[in-house]
Amino acid sequence: MLVGTVRTRTRATNGGALTLLVVALTALPAWAQKTDVVTLVNGDSLTCEIKLLDRGQLQAKTDDLGTVNIKWDKVVSVRASRMFWVESASGLHLLGQLSTSRPGQLDVVASTGPVSIDLAAVVYIAPIGSRFWTRLDGSVDLGLSYTQSSGVAQMNFSASAVFRRPSLQLTAAASSYFTRQKNADDTSRHALDFGAVRPFGRQWLYLAQGGFERNQELGFDLRSTISAGGGRFLVRSNRAIFMVGGGLSTNRELPIEGDGVQNLEGLLSVRQSFFTYDYPKTNISTGIDMYPSFSQWGRVRVQLDSKIKREIVRDLSVGLTIYNSYDSRPPSEDARKNDVGFSLTIGWTF
Repeated sequence: MLVGTVRTRTRATNGGALTLLVVALTALPAWAQKTDVVTLVNGDSLTCEIKLLDRGQLQAKTDDLGTVNIKWDKVVSVRASRMFWVESASGLHLLGQLSTSRPGQLDVVASTGPVSIDLAAVVYIAPIGSRFWTRLDGSVDLGLSYTQSSGVAQMNFSASAVFRRPSLQLTAAASSYFTRQKNADDTSRHALDFGAVRPFGRQWLYLAQGGFERNQELGFDLRSTISAGGGRFLVRSNRAIFMVGGGLSTNRELPIEGDGVQNLEGLLSVRQSFFTYDYPKTNISTGIDMYPSFSQWGRVRVQLDSKIKREIVRDLSVGLTIYNSYDSRPPSEDARKNDVGFSLTIGWTF
């Protein structure tokens, strides 16, 4: 009798609170529910929240293991009821839920019906509406060297970040090189660059970039640049990327001596990247930009940046960075035409 009385009073006094609690629980956002299922080649299944597939690595968040990275070639099936943006090596762009009709296939269930793709041909998956930090990747590298016999000390710092959204990629990069030596002036090179890439068609891209650079070795205190054009993927897989592009560029140079000059140039670009996720992780990347001048006919500038990184422990790597800046007609008469540098670095990837 006492028990019955207590239950009745609880229902009477807390009925509204219980109703609100039930409503709140059922209204929890979808990202808090780990309902995606990834099945591996060894038969194991992982219930998780898929965060991103890029460059052959699937990032998934679990309740028990936290965030894990899975090599894409170890996956045989994926099921997810949320909406995802999917890209293939052939240039397909699809929006829909994910399912698997047979092992080795990914079915993207769009409003017009399912589209089947070989898992090996899928190069990018991103959930629609995921949070900012899950779309951000980057790295920081630092290099120091000193030679006592020559009295040469070198320091370099570089950082880069990539923000990915369906059909849009934003990049930012900064680098700084400083050299001090006996009986000579200190030299330095600093650069800050921004870029945006948006796909159209199957393998074509809209490209936009801008930046600021200072390099007294090449005779200028500041060069500000804005470029726009298009590009095309010649290779895009879970192991490698090779892209070519072109467009127009304008810049304003402030020489070490003299007045500022406005320039109009063409732009030819090549980007290559090769990466593996078997331990130790390795990433080899090279970028070449050529600027033939229209406003100073006969002048050509070339910028080459190359980096090799190899993992030593999780997210920590060693690397070799090389750059080569060439200007056939520097803005200052006594400036060098070529500036070359390389350094060994230790870096962290996030």
